Amino acid sequence: MSPGLDVLRASYRNSSLKLELLTPGKIYELKLDRLLTSNVFKKGHKIRVQISGAFFPHFSRNLQTGESEISSSKTQIGRIRIHHDKEHSSSVTLPVIPR
Repeated sequence: MSPGLDVLRASYRNSSLKLELLTPGKIYELKLDRLLTSNVFKKGHKIRVQISGAFFPHFSRNLQTGESEISSSKTQIGRIRIHHDKEHSSSVTLPVIPR
């Protein structure tokens, strides 16, 4: 795994125990605030943010249906939109810790 891997299944965005399905077309704010480590970024270093509908086999399958991956085999295509406009800004904020 990457040292800064932070995974959030959107249907568990408010609690890791309670399933809350998303409504198609509705915009949700998702916060990835469980980073596992820190890193020193030197001049010229770059970061990458990867957004995906699934991360199998590292994590359980995501059927994109809201059904349990244990008891269902039905799948559907998941569509992800990143909004970045005046009303819905998207950002990545990295804290800076002084030396």
